[in-house]
Amino acid sequence: MSQDLECPYCEALLEINHDDGFGYEQNVNHEMECNKCGKTFLFETEVSYNYTPRKADCLNGEEHRYKITNTHPECCSTMRCVSCNKERDLTEEEREEYNIETKEDYINRIKNK
Repeated sequence: MSQDLECPYCEALLEINHDDGFGYEQNVNHEMECNKCGKTFLFETEVSYNYTPRKADCLNGEEHRYKITNTHPECCSTMRCVSCNKERDLTEEEREEYNIETKEDYINRIKNK
């Protein structure tokens, strides 16, 4: 993973290569040399969090809106609410509707191959 940084001397756009973990530690001065002007400078790493609110009517008295998860093997699929991500096991009716075998049936089928 890489990230761009501007040299404070010549304003060249530089790439920070984080592949070996360089530059991730916070509250540390990281030294870097500009490959355009050749000057060495320091940078610090800051982490910020962004929050994105969304409605979850199911947490306010409405019904959960479950959809089946896309899981492999299918026998491990669950039903997940599209609003709050709450998960539950499939009912027998849902297993029949989606033609999904139980975990036990799956294991037995694989063993008997």
